Amino acid sequence: MDLDEALRKRRSIRSYLHKEVPEKLVRQVLEAATFAPSAKNGQQWRFTVLTGTAKKDLTNRFRHELEVLCKKIGEEEMGSTFVSCSIMEEAPVVIMVWNAGDMGWETEKYSVAAAIQNMLLKAHSLGLGTLWIGDIFATIEALEQHLNKPWKLISAVALGWPDYIPNGPWDGRPRKSVDEVAEFLC
Repeated sequence: MDLDEALRKRRSIRSYLHKEVPEKLVRQVLEAATFAPSAKNGQQWRFTVLTGTAKKDLTNRFRHELEVLCKKIGEEEMGSTFVSCSIMEEAPVVIMVWNAGDMGWETEKYSVAAAIQNMLLKAHSLGLGTLWIGDIFATIEALEQHLNKPWKLISAVALGWPDYIPNGPWDGRPRKSVDEVAEFLC
């Protein structure tokens, strides 16, 4: 797939077919992540791939913690968290993305974000759909405790075969032009 085509046609997928993703394809997505640039070549990213019972246990914990939080702060304050949880429940694969960097540099997080972008583009090139999920931050401590890793949880990525792909470039939502988002200084 041409890079420009991948950049323009990749979409956030929120609905997945009930069809397994072969481990071989998941590994290709993760390998693409490892080619991202990283702060001081620290390669700070780590991944926990969840399917089956492991994914169900995680999403059950996520949903439970969201329900507890909802009782405290009210449904109107929950934003898209329950929708994100439902998407994680539906997707055949959920990849938890971690920052294993121990220097405390802000750039370590950016390195992990670059790896996630590579994952999204590679998955798209394989015909898979993804959703980069930040709503895990609503209950991040509980999820970190559940997974019991020594790293900092950065994000979740839902992965699977798309049930629905939004139409056209950006689904009819125009992108800002270069002139709107950049300045050129001499």
